[in-house]
Amino acid sequence: MIDDMEISISKDEYRLLLEFLFLADRCVLSAERKNLKSTEPYRALIEKLLSYAERFQCADLVVDIPGLPHRMVSDSLESKLIYKIFSESLNEDQFWLKLAHALAVRDVDAELGAIPAQPQSSPGQTELDEMRLFKLAEKLLEWRNELLRNGLSRLELRAPTAFDVVSPKGRSDIN
Repeated sequence: MIDDMEISISKDEYRLLLEFLFLADRCVLSAERKNLKSTEPYRALIEKLLSYAERFQCADLVVDIPGLPHRMVSDSLESKLIYKIFSESLNEDQFWLKLAHALAVRDVDAELGAIPAQPQSSPGQTELDEMRLFKLAEKLLEWRNELLRNGLSRLELRAPTAFDVVSPKGRSDIN
């Protein structure tokens, strides 16, 4: 059995290790707040690895805050890492959600008529609003499923006309 092992890593690999440790700490260990005893061995290993920051000329990426029992990854690495990891996927997710929503609103407006600029408070308006919300949720789910399955491959971009309505189920179901 090996008690100690020497590992050789570069400065760039150490920086990647810091990113990995940050993610592990935030995503796994921070979620386990009720049972801190179970995370002690992991926190000890993270602390040990963070202690090498100066040796790898990465001292600016690790901070020792008075009053806290352990070192932390600095805000500069944290903000760059979070931006790097989540910005692309969030932007892409937001694109698909916005597209699905816009297509669902278009379909509901075509089916039920557009919402007037000044909402009327007529006796049947509440029922119409509820029906619109249910239809919108239904269409949004249809479009999200369509876009997940096929992306943009089945969409056709063209100048709209007053009679254009395209459903995620295809044109055959539209009268």
